[in-house]
Amino acid sequence: MTTSIRRWAPRVGLALAGAFTAVVLAASKFEKQMASVSTMLTETTMPAMRGFEKGIKSLAVEFGQSTATLSKGLYDILSASISAGNAMGVLETSSRAAIAGMTETAEAVDVITTVINSYQLSASEANRVSDALFATVKAGKLTFADLARFLGMVAAPAAASGASMEELFAAIATLTRAGVRPRIAMTGMRQAFMAFAKSTPDAIKAAEAFGLSLSTNTLKTIGLTGVLEKLKGATTEQVAAMFSSVEAYNAVITLLGDTEGMARDLASQMTASGSTMEAFNKMANTMSFWLGRLKWQFIVLAMDIGKMFLPALKDISKYILENQNHIKSFVLNTLAIWWNKTLDTIATIEHAFDNWGDTVELVMDTASFHIRMFVEDAKHQLTVDLVDAFDQAGRNIERGLARKLPSVLQRMAGLIALQAGHVREAMEEFGVQGVIPVFKPDSKTAKAYGKMIERQQKEVQALKEIDLGLYERAEATKVTTTKRRLSEEEKAEKNSIAARWAEWNKGLDKRKRTYDKYRARMVSEEELAWRKLFDTVRGIWDNLLAMFTGNEEKKRDEIAKTKAAQGDAGFVGLEEMWKRVQLAALDMPAKAPGVTTGAPGQIQQKQLTVLGQIKRTGAEAVGWLQKILEKPSSSSALQ
Repeated sequence: MTTSIRRWAPRVGLALAGAFTAVVLAASKFEKQMASVSTMLTETTMPAMRGFEKGIKSLAVEFGQSTATLSKGLYDILSASISAGNAMGVLETSSRAAIAGMTETAEAVDVITTVINSYQLSASEANRVSDALFATVKAGKLTFADLARFLGMVAAPAAASGASMEELFAAIATLTRAGVRPRIAMTGMRQAFMAFAKSTPDAIKAAEAFGLSLSTNTLKTIGLTGVLEKLKGATTEQVAAMFSSVEAYNAVITLLGDTEGMARDLASQMTASGSTMEAFNKMANTMSFWLGRLKWQFIVLAMDIGKMFLPALKDISKYILENQNHIKSFVLNTLAIWWNKTLDTIATIEHAFDNWGDTVELVMDTASFHIRMFVEDAKHQLTVDLVDAFDQAGRNIERGLARKLPSVLQRMAGLIALQAGHVREAMEEFGVQGVIPVFKPDSKTAKAYGKMIERQQKEVQALKEIDLGLYERAEATKVTTTKRRLSEEEKAEKNSIAARWAEWNKGLDKRKRTYDKYRARMVSEEELAWRKLFDTVRGIWDNLLAMFTGNEEKKRDEIAKTKAAQGDAGFVGLEEMWKRVQLAALDMPAKAPGVTTGAPGQIQQKQLTVLGQIKRTGAEAVGWLQKILEKPSSSSALQ
């Protein structure tokens, strides 16, 4: 289990980091997109931004379109002077038209807003424009992208000359169906409309022969279809005389060649309502459309999650930028400290290898000394524990005798009296009288028996006082301990090892000085402050590690409480002995300190007290044994 956690933990961490980065990037991109939209708003229309954000996300999920495309479309709509209140409606219509016409929302927005502005339509007529455009795409040989790319060159001239939107779209459909490329078709129609706005005398004279006036009023009254009806039967020369531009001539000649098709296309424009929705419903039933919606559902969810972190990340980024010099100094100074400590480590390793024999011998001697000290301390403590265990067992036995024996004797006396009564009753039943005397209150025997009962009660009270004294003595002697004193040979060996370590450290200090030229310089002059901060952080880390040892201290406290609240069960001393073994087990894994300057003193201070918690009440226990041997026994107290 632990191995699996260690193996999967880094992968899970990387996955979480990647997910966090993804949601933050998604939210930041959307924030930037909406910030671009907000540049099209004034102070009075800025409150609409909240609705725009919700609307963009909703349309992204509804149509499977990217928020980048939708926000760009909304930007174009607002820049086309569509009011903020109607902008989302136009965007929704454009998105639906884009899916129906298999194009991008931005292109649909472009062409719809172009027509709305050219013909001075209201934003509520966006659906009508969309249906007319889709009917054009459906009848002609062009796409929404072609309309978005080239319609702008003809829409405004057509509207200015008086031609209706439906006639314009019908003419474009007829021309492209006849094989004219979309760009050329729209250029030709623009030039034809320009001929009505600005015509030459020869063109006017040629048109009068057909009862036609080349003016914008003509297009407003009879329309483009009326013009084509009057020009039926005109020769190419006559048409060329009226429309001198090559592009206009080609467009008019093509339309005159398919007036019936032009009429059908115009009729389809008049009945185009709902064509966009019909095409959209067909596209919406595809798996690709639903996968797109599902994709953007997850992306929008990621945006909402990432949005929660953006304020905090902004504040963090602002703080970093405002304090970049201090942070730079902190990073460089911290790296300098670590580098210098690394050089010290390298010097220590190099010194150890250069003096390999002496180092190994010194380490082995130190380890051997501490192992021997550990064994001697353990032997000493084991003796103390055994004495303490026997002490506890003796107290328990004495306590048990003191508390139980009087009641046992009393019950035995009662049983004897009871049996004597049964025998007397049986003998009387058989006619035997006076064999067993009956105790009467006025008899001497009854008085003697009463004195015996009174004396027994006093003895029971005395035993209770003895029992209480045992408890008080146990409480007074249970927390003391003895510490084994080092022998003269052990002290000499300890001092010898300390001197050898001091000599070894002198060589190490000399080796460290050879690396001074490679040491990093502090960026600022506040080196002492940085070192203090570094040591503080390290101290915090050490305190966190120390928290894990707090459980051992709690366990020791619980064991002490258990010992103080021991019950009256027999042989409690064995339980006490087991608790002490547990305490010894807790103290066994005490770590030896690392070898640093002054290491011998630290080693002697810490490592030689590994079993300090186990060392209990040796001297006091021996004294208690001596008192037990000298005090009167329990049997004498019962006499």
